[in-house]
Amino acid sequence: MRYQPLSRRLINLIYPLVIYMAIGMAVLGIYPNGGLMANLIEKVSCIIIMGILFYKDSKQIRWEGKKLSLYSVIIMIIIGICACIGVNMLFELTGLKTIREEDAKNVAKALYSDKLWLQILVVGIAAPVAEELLFRGILYRRMRTWLSVGPSALAALLIFAAVHGNLLQALYAFILGALLVWAYERFAKLTAPIILHVSANLISIIVQQSTWLSSYLQTYAVAACIIGLAGTAAGVVYITVHE
Repeated sequence: MRYQPLSRRLINLIYPLVIYMAIGMAVLGIYPNGGLMANLIEKVSCIIIMGILFYKDSKQIRWEGKKLSLYSVIIMIIIGICACIGVNMLFELTGLKTIREEDAKNVAKALYSDKLWLQILVVGIAAPVAEELLFRGILYRRMRTWLSVGPSALAALLIFAAVHGNLLQALYAFILGALLVWAYERFAKLTAPIILHVSANLISIIVQQSTWLSSYLQTYAVAACIIGLAGTAAGVVYITVHE
C-alpha cells in the first residue's frame, strides 16, 4: 500500500466508510423504528464486512508493538472507565451538557432506553468492535502506511468525531478516540483499543442505569472529574513507561 498513487490511497480510505454508513442507512430504512435491535443488525453486519477488510489488510500491513499482558488489559479497562467518567463530568462542570441539553437527551433516548441486555450487547460490545475495526483497524492503519502518527491520528479522530452526529458526542469521540489511537499504537493489536472502548461504553451504561451511582457522581462531580482524568493520565503514563 505504501507505493500506491494518492488517488488510490484516498479511495482506500473512503470506500470502507461509505460501506459502513450505507449499512446504517439501509438498516434504518428497513427498520425505521427498530431501536437497538436494528442497531444490533447494523453493527453485526459492519463487524462481518469490516472484519473481512481488516483480515485482508493484515496480510499486507505488519506492525510491531508491546505485548498485551493480563496486567496491561486490567489497566486498559481502568483507563476506559476513568476516561468515560472524567470526560463526562468535565462536560457537566463546564456546562457543555446544559448548553447541549437536547443532544444529551437524544443520546440517552437512543442508547439507554431499550432493554438492558440489548444495551450491553449493542452499546457495550457490538458498537465498539465495529467502530474499532473501521476507524482504527482499517482507516487509521491504512493511513499509517504512508503518513506519520500525528497526521494519521488527527485525520482518523476528525472522521471518528464527525460520524457521531452532534457536538456533544463528537467532542467525546474525539477525546476517547485519542486514547484509542494511543492504545493501538502502543500494542499494535486491535484488541487493546477494543478493550478500552468496551470498558468506557459499559461504564456509561452502568451509570445511566444506576440512579444511586448517577446521583453520587452528580453530587461529587468535581472529585469524580479529577479522579477520572487523573486515573486516565496515570494509566497512560504507566503503560507508556513500564509496559
